[in-house]
Amino acid sequence: MFRAQLSVFLMLIFALFMGGCSSNESGLTEQQVEKLVHAARPGNPSPDVWARAIRESLIEIGQPVDKEHVCAVIAVIAQESSFNIAPRNSRMAEILKSKIKASESNEVIQFLIQTRLDQTASNGRTFRENIDEISSEEDFENWYNEFTSAGVTKPILLVLNKDISDLVTTIGSMQVSVKFAENYPKKPLNVGLGSLREVLYTCKGGVFYGSAYLLDYKHNYDDWKYVFADFNAGHYASRNAGFQKMLADLSRKQIDLDGDLLNYSDGNSSPSVTYETFVELLRKRGEEVDEGQIKKDFEKEKSYDFEKTDTYTKLAEMHKEKFGKSIYAVLPEIALNSPKFVSKNLSTKWFALRVKSIYSRCMRTRI
Repeated sequence: MFRAQLSVFLMLIFALFMGGCSSNESGLTEQQVEKLVHAARPGNPSPDVWARAIRESLIEIGQPVDKEHVCAVIAVIAQESSFNIAPRNSRMAEILKSKIKASESNEVIQFLIQTRLDQTASNGRTFRENIDEISSEEDFENWYNEFTSAGVTKPILLVLNKDISDLVTTIGSMQVSVKFAENYPKKPLNVGLGSLREVLYTCKGGVFYGSAYLLDYKHNYDDWKYVFADFNAGHYASRNAGFQKMLADLSRKQIDLDGDLLNYSDGNSSPSVTYETFVELLRKRGEEVDEGQIKKDFEKEKSYDFEKTDTYTKLAEMHKEKFGKSIYAVLPEIALNSPKFVSKNLSTKWFALRVKSIYSRCMRTRI
């Protein structure tokens, strides 16, 4: 009897152990991920390194290593950097020159900066000469850090609030926000020692934090294009734009579908056109209006909990009653204005649809 019980107990332990092992090893193999990476960029010199970084990152942030999630990460990397840990950008030198010009607010500061530019950098060339060789954010950052290492210029630039974190805010192969990486609770493995910014300039570090921002948040989207739009415009931008679209339908007013339900300045929120239109709509319908509570609900717009508020559910119910359905998400209409871009016709919608097309090609790749 005892032996039988012991045998059953050992079998259960073995089953649990094997179950744990299989869950850790579930999903696509590294070789399968490598095939998808190679298909996304046939000339990739190290698809195995990228495949390992993608697979490890998904496991470490607790996401499925299935074809959907792998292709989502691959699509963003392909769009943002074409699988380069420090994406090339021909405009970085001009951006730096404009930053320097903006910093020269008076004759004394101008003299000190110009003097420093003519001093010799570690490579034997002057800082001024090295500017024209800058072709990536990493080059920009390395130049700037050395330039401001001098005892005279560093205090001046810090007084002007021109720290590198103010100048280069998104970096790495997935162009992830440094601020997001600083606040993300999980840390990547196998990235070596170094500062967070140095980690983001590694293959694994850039993929880890980029994948975390892309995937590690709760939502109810039924199409990856909304996830890609959120990656570009901020979490829940697509859902919030859906809220704005429902409000525009019901109020018959023009509302910008930008995904921002309040106005923000210096970290403080204030009523917006979306907020005022919602309050006006309720009053016209004879509904009870508690502006303080509505403001509190709107302040949850950057979280999943917004859709649990009375404000959100009430508008969704009103839209369903009048139009037969509610709208959970639409692509935000936000123009992408950045000194990094030459084109004036880019938008969050363009970004989302472009990444979705890369994702779709990846999903059609046979592995």
